[in-house]
Formats: sequence, C-alpha cells, structure tokens
Amino acid sequence: MSTSLGEITLLVEADLSPIAVGNFVALAECGFYNNVIFHRIAYMQDGTPFVIQGGDPTGTGMGGPGYQIKDEPVIGEYARGVLAMARSAAPDSQGSQFFIVLDDGAQPPLESARTYAILGQVTVGLDVVDAIASVERDAEDRPVVPVTILSTTVSTPTP
Repeated sequence: MSTSLGEITLLVEADLSPIAVGNFVALAECGFYNNVIFHRIAYMQDGTPFVIQGGDPTGTGMGGPGYQIKDEPVIGEYARGVLAMARSAAPDSQGSQFFIVLDDGAQPPLESARTYAILGQVTVGLDVVDAIASVERDAEDRPVVPVTILSTTVSTPTP
C-alpha cells in the first residue's frame, strides 16, 4: 500500500478470515482503495493511540463498496500493527473499510466487541502508520490534511 506518507506492507492471511481477506484482496486488486483517504485517526480518552481507519471511498466513514459481507468468527488478537475490517454495530456490515491498530493498549476495547475480522498485520511500514496517526486531526478524528492511499499492489510472498 503506497500512501502519501510512505509505503506500508501488509501480510493478509486467508485462514484468519477467508471471506473478509478475499474481499479485501479483491478490492485491492481492482484498485478500489487507490486515491482513498485514511478518514479517521482515533485515540482513546486517556491519549492512547487507537486506530487509523481507511477504505471509505466517500471519506466520511459512511461509505463502502455497495455491498456487505458476512461476519466470521474472529481469530487472533488485536495488537499493534494488526489489520482488521471496520464495521457498524449491525451484523454482516463489513464492506471495504479497514483499520490498523496503533497500540497494544487498544486491545481491551476491541476485545470487548470482538466483532472486527482480523485480516493480518503490518510487516513493513509501522513508522508510516505512526506518521499517519500523528497528523493533525479535527474534533471528529478526521485528518486536517488528508493522507491518501495512492495505490495498492497485491503479490504472493515467495517462500
């Protein structure tokens, strides 16, 4: 994932959430995420970094691909660098929005819901994730100057 602040390499693992991973990869392969912003940079009330969120083509936090995918059991733990699908409180409401966990301290609130499909993790570029998280944001957790996903590339790692 090439962003306006640098490169992020994500390792997605189909065995964690086959439907959500397949959806994320298909959207990335067809260029859906290209030129989409990170529309939310959230911190917890105590100041602990929480998540950066992207994948909404409208940039409002309300958009998606025009469809929703079925929920799956959550496998794994929410920790720094984890990539997961964002969703509303409604069942089967995942679409294109995703988030990257900024701090292990975000685990308790994410675990309390335990509804966000884990797709994988950042393998390279946590410094870029941190740079995105540190941009100035407004009262609604939106970046004042948007950070854009310029392009996404999908490849199969070599053994």
